[in-house]
Amino acid sequence: MNFFQLQNKLFFSDKRKQPDYIDSEGEQAFVPFLLNRWLSMYSKDTVSFTNNILNKYCGIFDDKQKMFRFYYNIIPRLQFKRISYIKKKKKDKTEEVEHLELIAKNKHISVRELKSYMEM
Repeated sequence: MNFFQLQNKLFFSDKRKQPDYIDSEGEQAFVPFLLNRWLSMYSKDTVSFTNNILNKYCGIFDDKQKMFRFYYNIIPRLQFKRISYIKKKKKDKTEEVEHLELIAKNKHISVRELKSYMEM
């Protein structure tokens, strides 16, 4: 069982079934930090749930099996939707900024420091 199969089982599976035990491959794929991160990207409501409950109580379990069952029982069942990964957008550098970075690198100073020298 890989990470995304585990995620689908925790977030979208039927709540009436008892939680299964995860196999050794599933134990390796079970990373609470990543599950919390993906759950917080589902919607705005799940962000507060993740911060207030899962982050607070995930440290009390030593065994991954117990932690998996805790997650299985505590996470509300969600309707299936594709969770789009949120990544940082890169800013396009202008030619002027590239020149300033090159000069700052040559002089072993920061770009901010170089700008302050130019203002003087």
